[in-house]
This record gives sequence, structure tokens and C-alpha cells, in this order.
Amino acid sequence: MIKHILVPLDGSEYAERARAFAQDLAEPLKASITLLMVLQRGLASFPRVAELDAHSKKLAMDYLVPFRERARAKTDVQVEFGNPAEVIADVATKSSADLIVMSTHGLGSSVQHPMLGSVALRVLHLAPCPVTMVRIY
Repeated sequence: MIKHILVPLDGSEYAERARAFAQDLAEPLKASITLLMVLQRGLASFPRVAELDAHSKKLAMDYLVPFRERARAKTDVQVEFGNPAEVIADVATKSSADLIVMSTHGLGSSVQHPMLGSVALRVLHLAPCPVTMVRIY
């Protein structure tokens, strides 16, 4: 039974489709959703890295919170730093996600690979649970 769905978001229109799909799936199942945004850390040699990271996290939360407030299913939001695929798999494990719902391609994806972007492909290899990919076309 699906009780918890993890939805990685990157701000792209493609990820929005995955979020909407997950919301539609969660409602009849009475499943909860975690919306996750994974950010890259600032340049280590830059003197104000912590300040930039804090600002980036605030911007990400500003993006995610309205989705939580409008959600029809119980929804949490989370922002983490690191390698997107690794963080997605790690959060899925730690949160006992039953399903990951994400888009096949993300923000800045060149769509060179017709089936999957690099993050989506890596998540498929690392995920501790089933993964549903929402097509971009």
C-alpha cells in the first residue's frame, strides 16, 4: 500500500507535472507527500558560502510552501543540499517513502536522451522504492 510519496522538484514545468500527478495519486490513497528540493552548495572558496546557501534555502522554501498550503493531501516540504540523485534516494530511505514520483527530465535538461535525464536515471539505480517517471512530452 502506498502511504508516503516523495516528489523531487526543481522548479521546472516538468517537475510541476510530476507534482500534480503525485497529488492526484495521493488523494484517493490517503497518502502523504513530501516535496523535496535539492540544491547545490555554493563554491567552497567563496567567503560568503553559508550566507548564499541560507538565501538559496529560503528561496526554495518560498517556492515549496505554497504547494503545501494548497495541497489536498497531507504534504511536507524539505530542502536539502548535495548531489540530487543521492539526496533523493537518501531522503526516500530515511522517510520510508513507498514511491518516488518525478519527471523524466528536469530544469536545464537538454533532453538529449529521449527517455531519461541523468538525475532520473541515477535515481532509478539508487532508489530504495519504486519510482514513477512522468514524461515531459
